[in-house]
Amino acid sequence: MQEITVTYELLKNYIGELPLGLFLFDTDKKLVSWNNFATNLLEIHDEDLKKGYLGFADRQIAEILETEQITEKDIIGLSKSLKAKKIVTNDKNTILLITETVQEAIGEMSHELRRPITNIKTLTESLLLGAKNEPEIAQKFLEQINGEADRLARLVNQLLNISKIRSGRLSQEKRKINLKAKADEAIKLLQSIADKNKTQLINEVQDGYQIFADSEQIDHVIQNLIENAIRYSPEKSTVTVKTGPAPGSFEIVDTGIGIKESDIPKIFERFYRVDRTRVKGSSGLGLSIVKNVIDIHGGTIEVKSKPGSGSSFIVYLPVD
Repeated sequence: MQEITVTYELLKNYIGELPLGLFLFDTDKKLVSWNNFATNLLEIHDEDLKKGYLGFADRQIAEILETEQITEKDIIGLSKSLKAKKIVTNDKNTILLITETVQEAIGEMSHELRRPITNIKTLTESLLLGAKNEPEIAQKFLEQINGEADRLARLVNQLLNISKIRSGRLSQEKRKINLKAKADEAIKLLQSIADKNKTQLINEVQDGYQIFADSEQIDHVIQNLIENAIRYSPEKSTVTVKTGPAPGSFEIVDTGIGIKESDIPKIFERFYRVDRTRVKGSSGLGLSIVKNVIDIHGGTIEVKSKPGSGSSFIVYLPVD
């Protein structure tokens, strides 16, 4: 540890003036050192860090430190968009780099917004160039334009939701919530999508089972998990909502295409899609919203899946 500490302190001094947060953890994941900019980014004080407390990001950083598969993670709920990158040294100590991600996020969003806008412009130009005089073609193009406009609206709304969640601008009112009723509401809302895919939606949550959460925010979790399961399932599949293995937990189980183990750590990243060629209408933002909401609730989400054997998403929330 001594050599790593010396090297780290030299590195910390060298980059002390750069807008980069730097943390060093020992083999027991105990915080050993940090630079000044780290306290600014995490909006905490040296006294907190001396006690090993990392403020609002404490549980999120613990997740990246304790999960071998995770090397990068968005830190949400603070006034700035941040990303943590983990570097494990040869002797199993850990250096954590914290950076702002504004430009990265803008680039991703611009790329995703460009596609529906380009499609709308192309279809409109085709109509203006003469396709409007062919009733069947004009009807088809107008339906496609309407679909792209709906897709654009959904994407903008999801981006706004992520922005609010990540910046900590969403106030929370946690209370006991009847999960069965919440699942019924989500199923009713998504039934038309399920019918189009010939997917059966099942609610197996027992009467009276409760979770502790913000009612509006947990809607995003349940609805996005169910919709994601529908979109990644072949026709005549089932998607089931059930209680989880621990108090206050719940599970969304599908019989869909499944996820490769190497993809599981990536699926909660913005705009990531497991299989772009087989899924239509997905923005790649749904699971990112799910993870962000669960993070600000102080909860965790576990994914169990095998290609061809469906997936199970288990949400664990604090009980109070």
